[in-house]
Amino acid sequence: MSVSEVKPVRRASGQLEASLVQLLGEHRELSVSEARAHLDAELAHTTVMTALVRLHGKGLVERERRGRFFVYTLTAPVDEIPALRAAMRMRTELGERDKRADVLASFVAALDPEDEATLRSLLSPAARDLDERGQ
Repeated sequence: MSVSEVKPVRRASGQLEASLVQLLGEHRELSVSEARAHLDAELAHTTVMTALVRLHGKGLVERERRGRFFVYTLTAPVDEIPALRAAMRMRTELGERDKRADVLASFVAALDPEDEATLRSLLSPAARDLDERGQ
């Protein structure tokens, strides 16, 4: 196989996003160019930009305009990102109002006793707050 026939190696799905999350955790804020400089030099500027835009769309990063470009920062600490992603997936599943009760019932039914106790303790303060406000 000649050099011209060699296809570039593609990253596994989500690998670039995970790398960007780690970089943002280490550097606090990065522009697309700065992020690209820390990553594999073979990546196109537009590839890194697209990944950051997708992370922004998922609510995992915020962006602030600085002159002609954006600077990206994480919306939560790196160790909280997996929980944030899981919560987003759950909200997506709950998106259709007619299925909400079914989805929640199925989720709760599958909880082990320890997770059920955790969920109850998390919901208790919220329930008290609603009662105090008369809702």
